[in-house]
Amino acid sequence: MSLLPLIIAILVNFSMGSFYGWSVLVAPLEESIGATRSDISLAYSIAFVSMTVGMFITHSLLRIASLPYLLFVVFTIGALGMAISGYFVALWSLVVGYGVLLGFALGVSYFLAMTAASLNLPIRRSIAISMSMSAFAGGGLVWPSIFVAIINWQGPHAVFLLFAAYLIVIGTVSAILMRAARPPAHSGAQEGGGVFSDIMTDRPRVFILLWFGFIFIAFAALMSIGHAAGIATYYGIPADQAYWGPMLSNLVYIGFALSAGILCDLITGRRVLIGIAAVMAVPLLVLYFVPSAGMSLVALALVGGAFGASSSAYPVTVTGYYGVAALPRIYGRLSSSYGLAGLLGPFAAGVLYDWEGGYNVAILIAGILATIGVFTVWALPKNRAPTTAE
Repeated sequence: MSLLPLIIAILVNFSMGSFYGWSVLVAPLEESIGATRSDISLAYSIAFVSMTVGMFITHSLLRIASLPYLLFVVFTIGALGMAISGYFVALWSLVVGYGVLLGFALGVSYFLAMTAASLNLPIRRSIAISMSMSAFAGGGLVWPSIFVAIINWQGPHAVFLLFAAYLIVIGTVSAILMRAARPPAHSGAQEGGGVFSDIMTDRPRVFILLWFGFIFIAFAALMSIGHAAGIATYYGIPADQAYWGPMLSNLVYIGFALSAGILCDLITGRRVLIGIAAVMAVPLLVLYFVPSAGMSLVALALVGGAFGASSSAYPVTVTGYYGVAALPRIYGRLSSSYGLAGLLGPFAAGVLYDWEGGYNVAILIAGILATIGVFTVWALPKNRAPTTAE
C-alpha cells in the first residue's frame, strides 16, 4: 500500500483549513455587507452546523460511493458555496454559500481525509491521523496572510471567488490521484447500521463523556479562534498585525496535532484529553485576570494548540475505546457536539462583543467551559484500548 492516500488526505485538509482563517474576514465583511459582527458570525456558526451534518453522514456516504467520487463531489459543492458568497454581496449569500454549502463540504471532506489516513498504510495509524489532522491547521496558518493580501487588493468577496476556483482544481486533482491509488475500502465502511442506528453505541458512558468533553473543549476554543484577529486587536495588537492571532493559533495547532496522537499511544487518550482541557483553561483565565497584548497572543496560541491536539487525540481515543472499524461511525456521531459548539461559540462571542464592546466576558466564559471540560474527560474509564484498536 502506498502513501498516496495519506498525501491526498493532507492536501484535502490543508485546503479546507482555510476555514480557520475566517477571523481575518470578519471586519472587512462587516464593512462590505453593512452588517453587525454577530450577523457576520452567524454564517460561521451555521457552517459548523452544516459541517456537523456532513461529518454525521459521511459514514453512510462511504457505503454508497467511493472515495474519489465523494472527493470530487464535495469539493464542487464547496466551490459553489464560495462562488455564491463571492458573487452576491449580501448576508444571505454568506449564510447560504459559506455557511450551508461550504460548511457541508468541510464536514464530509474532513472525514474523508480522516478515513484515508486510517487505512492500512506503511506508517503507524496514529501518526498518519496526526499528520492529516495537523494539515487542517497548516491551511489555517497559511491562508490568513493570503486572504489579507487579497482583501487589501480587491476586498473580501474576491477571496471567495478565487478560492472557489482553487477548490475546483484541488477537488479534481485529489479525485484523480485517489482513483489512481486504488485504496482498499475502509474496514468500517460497512460497519454499523443506518445513520441513526445504535446512536449511543454499546458503551454509552464513554460516548456521553466524550461527547460532553468535546463540546466544552470545542466551545471554549471556537469562542476564541473564531475571533482570533478581533481578540488580538482588542487587547492591543495593531490592526495591521491582527493576522498574528489566527496564525499563531494555527502554528501551535500543527505542533500539538502532530504529537497528540502519538502521545495517546504512550499515556492513553484519557490523560491526553485531560491535559488538553487544562492547557486551554489556564491561559484563558490568565488573560481575563491579567489582560495584555502579549498574553492575548500566548492564550490564542495555547488554545489553538490544545484544539489541534484534540483533533488528533479524539479519533485516536475513539479508536482505542471502540476499534478502528467503528471510527468513522462513532467519531461522526461525536462530531454533533463539535457542530453545536461551532453554532453557539463564535456567535456567542460575537453577541457578547456587540453587547460589551469587547471580549473580556467571552474570554472568561471560554475559560470556565474549558475548566468544566477537565473534570468531564477525567471521568472517562481508565481502561486501555480494546484489542481491535491499532
